[in-house]
Amino acid sequence: MTDQPDPMLDSPTYLMFETVRLVRRTAARMLPGQPRLPHLLVLWCVARSGPLSQREVAERLSMDPGDLVSIVDALEEAGHVERRRDPEDRRRYALDATEDGRLFLGESLDARVRLNEILFEPLSPHERRLFREMLLRVLAHHDDRFAGTLQHTEERRRTQERQRAEERRRTETGPLTSDRASS
Repeated sequence: MTDQPDPMLDSPTYLMFETVRLVRRTAARMLPGQPRLPHLLVLWCVARSGPLSQREVAERLSMDPGDLVSIVDALEEAGHVERRRDPEDRRRYALDATEDGRLFLGESLDARVRLNEILFEPLSPHERRLFREMLLRVLAHHDDRFAGTLQHTEERRRTQERQRAEERRRTETGPLTSDRASS
């Protein structure tokens, strides 16, 4: 064994690769029988914006249309989405989430929150926020789908900071203000 630094540990792409492997292993252990993230992304897209054609879903998610077919087949077989003839163009199908699909999506997203809590437990809430913002910045640089999310995240963070500061001021000056008013 050598005392030289490991160049792989200096590589963010390698660390991301290992993190993805950790996410998959942990999700398989915590969420047995749950579909993988691509299935949830398709269901989320259709539930949020449907009915959509498969082409529209593939475009919105930057997913290969050929890969999408098997995902939609699995979601349809599970009763989470249904294909219907598009009334405006009878040659194509429109995908829509079923009521069971919407309920399943909600439960699955709740389970993913728990998965994130366990995976990122070593990080403080501040570190988690920074990590998320850094990932969004990298994604926004390379993928237009993420461009607006970074600005929205920053605006939300500033609003929350102002609200916390205002709450601290009220808490710190509250009794003094009421004492002055009564004297």
